[in-house]
Amino acid sequence: MGTAAAVLTLAGLAILVFRRRTVPAVFLATTVMDKLMFVFLGATLLFGTLATVVYQVFGSGFHYRETISPWMRELMIFRPRPELMLEVPLLFQLHVITALLLFALWPFTRLVHVFSAPVGYLFRPYIVYRSRDELRGARAPKRGWDPIEAPDPQRLRRP
Repeated sequence: MGTAAAVLTLAGLAILVFRRRTVPAVFLATTVMDKLMFVFLGATLLFGTLATVVYQVFGSGFHYRETISPWMRELMIFRPRPELMLEVPLLFQLHVITALLLFALWPFTRLVHVFSAPVGYLFRPYIVYRSRDELRGARAPKRGWDPIEAPDPQRLRRP
């Protein structure tokens, strides 16, 4: 089940990168941080998928719940125990390192929108029609602003 999810996630990442490279507007809006984020996201997914396939699917299995999970719990409460990661296979270590680096990059990339952008989408209408044509609509179009008159110079003078 996890391997299938990993393959689908890698396919989704490939689609995102393809879109970013082939749609001109998206390509022009791509920043260095976007590219760096895709590198770390891809590396994290790749190392995690490889670790799962090599050790869980084709290997004898690795009990990460006895090493990586306690290490992560201790790290979250600011009591790191690096000795727990000594016996962990390299692919799992690379997966953890790239994931931590991705989390460090998170606030400086478009990933930050995960926490802000979707909220408004829950309450907006599905389609918003906007017309710039003067013939459409029930009322006359309004100006975007009201003209400001220049002040009377006589009233500005002090007596």
